[in-house]
Amino acid sequence: MLRRPFQSAHPAVNPADAGKAAHEPSLSSSESAPKPVPALKKAHVIVVGNEKGGSGKTTTTMHLIIALLRLGFSVGSMDIDSRQRSLSRYIENRRNTIATEGTSLPLPHHIVINKSPFTTQEETIRDERERFARGLAQIYSKCDFVVIDTPGNDTYLSRLAHSFADTVITPINDSFVDLDVLASVDGKTMHIIRPSIYSEMVWEQKLQRAKRDGGSVDWIVMRNRLSNIDARNKRFMSKVTEELARRIGFRQAPGFSERVIFREMFLQGITVLDVVDEEMGINVSMSHIAARQEVRALLKSLNIPTISQRIQEIRTGQGSEEAPVKAEAVSQPAVAPKESALLLDEILKTGDAALKKETPLPGKSPVVPKETALSAKPALQPMPALYSPSPSQDGKTLENAAS
Repeated sequence: MLRRPFQSAHPAVNPADAGKAAHEPSLSSSESAPKPVPALKKAHVIVVGNEKGGSGKTTTTMHLIIALLRLGFSVGSMDIDSRQRSLSRYIENRRNTIATEGTSLPLPHHIVINKSPFTTQEETIRDERERFARGLAQIYSKCDFVVIDTPGNDTYLSRLAHSFADTVITPINDSFVDLDVLASVDGKTMHIIRPSIYSEMVWEQKLQRAKRDGGSVDWIVMRNRLSNIDARNKRFMSKVTEELARRIGFRQAPGFSERVIFREMFLQGITVLDVVDEEMGINVSMSHIAARQEVRALLKSLNIPTISQRIQEIRTGQGSEEAPVKAEAVSQPAVAPKESALLLDEILKTGDAALKKETPLPGKSPVVPKETALSAKPALQPMPALYSPSPSQDGKTLENAAS
């Protein structure tokens, strides 16, 4: 029987090459191994959304941006309401004030996402997704925060922005007219009948976010234009909003009171933080001081660790309050082409799965998404189940069981 010759685990070395190999430097494992690619820095995305106009979205957005800048963070801002462009005009007015007054005010890196010029639904979705991805890629890995102002109606860009949010802030006026954005309420019993279309949309985007990357969306509702008088309507609003928060799953945050100063500062592009902390030639009143405290209270209520840490550093004296930030330092952050390309590719890939359920255009049938594996937490369930009138196992309706 033939046997294979014994082969040593160590190959034979030519004596002529032995001396040569002895003088050649050997590569260590650390030198030969490829260097790990550092993970891309990802900004915390805050989306300010409400499908009803006049609720204070732009005012809230601008004050959040300036508050974050004055804490020393780099901030990118996006305006996806290309028709109204309230946030863009606010920032433009701010730039004009800087130029005419010669003052130094912090500015974000601002981007406007225009609507698609295409008419068909498929082309519009593809084009706007790419526009959003390219805009977000410019600031996502180079800023600490990205704050997005949305339109007061239902659009694809708005839903796409909600699905990429880490925090969603919904400002509402302290009125049952505005509360209708969140849910329908029985006028006699003050019981919640069903969630609104916007609430269902936010819930759907929370599920989409969980499916895509396992992330979660912290939904916060803030009541604006609060009256200083303890009125009956105010008490009813508090009761219904608390019940709605428990049922739908959002947190409540302190909003802004009814103050004329919030509306007066738009033309100059300034905020209450600028008036109090900068020499703007404006007489500072108690209303300005109180408004600044409201902005700070909103900032703290976000419960974002980096913000809480920065505020704690200021309190303990490790950081200077209202850290100065030059406009030039954050207005044009350098974006590495390689990092931008990687992030753009990531957003474009996940964007397809982020939103497939669209409002059909006239004459078009809706696009129905294919089911994908759900990596969400077990607690995340479709919102309509919370309000289903069908009886449960014990014979009671889910409506009664939840209450």
